Formats: sequence, C-alpha cells, structure tokens
Amino acid sequence: MANIRRSCSRIHTQMELFDYKNLLENEGAKCYLSKPYGLELLFLLAQFESDNADNGIEDTYEALSYFKPRRGAFSNHIQNLDASGHIIKIISKKKASKSVLRMSADVAKAFKEFNES
Repeated sequence: MANIRRSCSRIHTQMELFDYKNLLENEGAKCYLSKPYGLELLFLLAQFESDNADNGIEDTYEALSYFKPRRGAFSNHIQNLDASGHIIKIISKKKASKSVLRMSADVAKAFKEFNES
C-alpha cells in the first residue's frame, strides 16, 4: 500500500511539473514567473478579477506575502509587464486617478488552464 501511495504522489508531482512547464510556454506568464513573487502575483490577480476588486499597483503590492520586493522594483516590473502587453491597466470606476491591474487575456487563459489542471 505504501508503494502505491508513493507512486501516486510521484505521478501527481510529475503532472504538476508538466502543468507548470506548460504555463511557462506562455511568453506573458514567463515574464510574471521571472520574479520570485510571480506565481503569487498571478494567483492574486486572478482572485482580484474574480472578485471584481479595485486593485491598483499599491493594493496589489500590499497583498503580496512571499518574496515581497521593494516597492520600486515591483513598480518597475509592473511597468515592464504593461509595456510588453502582459498586464492591462484599466481606469478605476471608483477613483479616476487609479489604474486597476488585470492579466492580459492570453496570460489569464494560460493561468486558468494551469490552475484548473
């Protein structure tokens, strides 16, 4: 019985690694994942979108828990993602001077496939 559990665990781990490699095939996701906090950022952005949250750069930065970079480095990364079209800034409905952050459609699709597998 223990051998079966080890085999199932190993197969599950291999499947997760395969799913992660598939996510990395998406150029936009690869840009997010180039940072230690990238996977958490993807999960946060997916949750914010699901909740229709009004999350700007500052809100998103404050929500990070692990491998939190300095504010300036985070802002630079968001600017790079924006310049390459991998993150979308939408004007907030609550505050015109605030930009709400959302994953681009292709990154969102790739992340959804990864997260549902």
